[in-house]
Amino acid sequence: MSALTFLLQRPTAVLTVTVGLLVLGMVSLGIIPVSLLPETAIPQIAVQINYEGNAATELERSIVQPIRNQLLQVNRLEDIRSETQDGQATIQLTFEFGTNTNLAFIEVNEQIDQIASRLPRDMQRPSVLKASVTNIPVFYLSVVSKEAKANPLELANFTQTILKRRIEQLPQVAFVDVSGFAQPQVTILPNERRLQTLGLTVGDIERLLKENNVDLGSILLQDGQYQYNLRFELKVSSKADIENIYFRHEGQVLQLKDIAEVKLEAQSRRGLFLHNDREGVVLAIRKQADAQLFALQEEFDVLIEAFARDYPELNFYVSNDQSKLLEVSIDNLRTSLLYGAFFAVIVMFLFFRGWRAPLLIAIAIPVALLLSLIGFYSLDISINIISLSGLILGVGLMIDNSIIVIENIQQYRAMGYDWLEASARGANEVIRPLISSALTTCSVFLPLLFLSGIAGELFYDQAVSISVALAASLLVAYVLLPTLMVLFTKKRSAVTIQKAISTDSFYTRSVDVVLKRKGWFLLLFAILLSLAFFPIQQLERITFPELSRTAVEIGIDWNESISLAENERRMLQFLAHNSDSTQTANSFIGEQQFLLTKEQQSVNQAKIWLFGTANETALQAQLSQQYPKASFILSPLKNVFDEVFGAEVAPLIVQLQSVESDELPTQKQMQPILSFLANKGLDVALPPTKEVYEVRIEREKLLLYNVNHETILQRLRALFNGHTIGTLNTANAYIPITVGEQESDLYNRLNTAQIRSQKGKLLPLSAFVTLRQSEQYKTVIATKSGRAILLEVPVYSEELIRQVSEVIRAQTNLAVTFSGQAFADQKTIKEMAIILTISLLLLYLILAAQFESLLQPFIVMLTVPVGIVGSLFVLYWFGQSLNIVSIIGIIVMSGIVVNDAILKVDMMNRSVKEYGLVEAIHLAGVRRLKPILMTSITTIFALTPVLFASGLGAELQRPLAYAVIGGLVMGTLSSLYFVPIVYATFYKQKT
Repeated sequence: MSALTFLLQRPTAVLTVTVGLLVLGMVSLGIIPVSLLPETAIPQIAVQINYEGNAATELERSIVQPIRNQLLQVNRLEDIRSETQDGQATIQLTFEFGTNTNLAFIEVNEQIDQIASRLPRDMQRPSVLKASVTNIPVFYLSVVSKEAKANPLELANFTQTILKRRIEQLPQVAFVDVSGFAQPQVTILPNERRLQTLGLTVGDIERLLKENNVDLGSILLQDGQYQYNLRFELKVSSKADIENIYFRHEGQVLQLKDIAEVKLEAQSRRGLFLHNDREGVVLAIRKQADAQLFALQEEFDVLIEAFARDYPELNFYVSNDQSKLLEVSIDNLRTSLLYGAFFAVIVMFLFFRGWRAPLLIAIAIPVALLLSLIGFYSLDISINIISLSGLILGVGLMIDNSIIVIENIQQYRAMGYDWLEASARGANEVIRPLISSALTTCSVFLPLLFLSGIAGELFYDQAVSISVALAASLLVAYVLLPTLMVLFTKKRSAVTIQKAISTDSFYTRSVDVVLKRKGWFLLLFAILLSLAFFPIQQLERITFPELSRTAVEIGIDWNESISLAENERRMLQFLAHNSDSTQTANSFIGEQQFLLTKEQQSVNQAKIWLFGTANETALQAQLSQQYPKASFILSPLKNVFDEVFGAEVAPLIVQLQSVESDELPTQKQMQPILSFLANKGLDVALPPTKEVYEVRIEREKLLLYNVNHETILQRLRALFNGHTIGTLNTANAYIPITVGEQESDLYNRLNTAQIRSQKGKLLPLSAFVTLRQSEQYKTVIATKSGRAILLEVPVYSEELIRQVSEVIRAQTNLAVTFSGQAFADQKTIKEMAIILTISLLLLYLILAAQFESLLQPFIVMLTVPVGIVGSLFVLYWFGQSLNIVSIIGIIVMSGIVVNDAILKVDMMNRSVKEYGLVEAIHLAGVRRLKPILMTSITTIFALTPVLFASGLGAELQRPLAYAVIGGLVMGTLSSLYFVPIVYATFYKQKT
């Protein structure tokens, strides 16, 4: 007695265990984390450096280069690259795939600590950020005051002390990042006439503040058996404290407000955030890695309603909600389940003309899904876009396994066996080929884990989810379905095998025609395979299918040294011009204050998200016409896939470095290579430059007129509000205290400012400084080998690389190296070739073990290229591309085609010794005809609605649908006719 027969005789035990597993599955559903993407450690770490007031070249030379050289000592470092702009820089470290990023993060911080003593004291410690897909915000919240002229300091303080904290109290929220807020400062504006009358200087004001802003510490006071801490404090904690500082001068008792005006105001801002045309604050909400995304969404919606009710003077807008993609994936799963189950029920009803088989399919699918969730929980797999895509693919295979088992049991029932025996024999007969089919499907997916980079990391969840779904469906098909079939009926049939199976049909006669002309049909299939080269050459190759986006992202570099106010004015002008086609606009103007971001913007750059119906071509034309000096990058608003896989890289990047020094190549040195590329018709631009002012202090005059060098520096800092003389410690923040001047023209400030010599004589500042303009690169890029200019070339060829190398060697003294997307693509192609070889080898080994033959596996494997031909031609005819989704569709199709071929060859092997070759082919064809047709038809019908649907979900699934449908049409024909031809050929050679 087989194990299955033993279980079929105990249906109560099987059903109770099933119910118990279903309960575990429902519990797992409530526990499993729900995320956008798997918790994947991207092997990248970013070091962010902020040092305001320093030009890009000086910051690179004095700060970035020493840090970069220090970080070269980090283990398993594959590449390092820095980008430096005025006042800020980012060093991007890329590690070998498989590096433990937690350890790398610690090591990078240790290297930063070692060099910290050599960095300026007034510079903040560089921030170290570890890249992870969970760092991607799930949504953005814009907070805007309803008042036209709201106080930016009040909004910033309220957002950070109230809103940010309340959102972070949600258990699913990991961190709330904020940008667009104003920061306070206390500005002391000296009364120059009053200071001159009293004979005081700005240095005296600084001395007064330091004397009255001191923490004297504490002492321990003992009173009998008790002890107390007695604290002495002489600190200023408000604007009024500063104004009321007393001092004595020439017999007079004065206050600070007598000689200077004290103001609490916003610091000079280098960045803004606009929602539509109103200034506001934006919050990026990041989720806990193990949290339920939909639970976060529900609680966040409730919190936003509370905000709107409690703070009616503010408006709250949620944008760029990445959780919509997860909703789409779940909707796709639900749609696949409904359509798959519906069409499976209809097809099985038409084929079997009974209610039993359709009902069993309707039971088997949800049971297998809940069992899959137990596997998810056990293997620590979250519900995310990647794992759900694997589960969606597994649903089709679940239906196929159920159909095959039910149909085979029906055949044994038709042979005259009772339901118990028919169920045991029918399930046992197909379980081995079904297991082989599942293993062959896994053998195609699992080698994808060896892909390097983030793609290989993400494929882990998909491969595991498909494997879990297949295991669950096999368990349900082998144990639960036969048990239910035994329970549903107890009647015996008198039908015999001679009446049940007839090999006299149209299909068997058509197979006879094919077998008599094997040579011609084999030639026909060979010609068909050779035609596959045409669509392969014509199909566009992209990472993801093109998706319609709800917004456009515009990156703007004005290529002018404009102020933040001018940048804002231009953005408001642009928004007003496009108000009719724009529903909502989020504008990030100048520098942004997000802590967890790798993107850098300077004051004369901006980024805008336009939600609406704006036309990209019209926007490009408008911007180019209004601002011809500016450069623009228009692209669809990034979704989670774009954030993870990164921006597009030019096919060829030419990296040029000076041989004689570590300085950047000059524009004159670059001219030969630029002229050569221009003659080739390639439009390649140099990195943008900017105009800068250089202030030179005349040291000879300082000595001549007895002026202190530090006095000059303090006066210059005060002129441009850059002289910080202390800190105001309030209950909520540390506010810098600066000495500044009233706003005026640059040259006017220098020409009217005065300084005092060491002898007390007033002298004009302009006599001791010289101001001149120069042009510098806006961004300084450096790699492992030092500072470099990177030229992005839009085409790649080996001949072009050779010619560029010759031009550089002959006409310049520059060193050149090449990189770009073409090199990465070549690496990926090599990896894919190795992975394909491994997949085919695994497939062959599994089939060889199944059939105990070294020849018969080729019969099954030859059906795969036939199906691929159908997929490629359908993708080409309907204007699709080769991308990750369509390739997954081809893999799924291959699994279905292989399954059909495995079952058919297995049936031939069982019958050939008893009935002979031709009769065994006919018998296997008749017995496997209905399962092959049913699995193919149900899959095709289930995917057909995707072809006519609209929306993001349909667009994401459409390439997969085309690939599967086209491959199944050809694959079904190959299973019905090509497999018998090849089997007959191989069997004759074998015998």
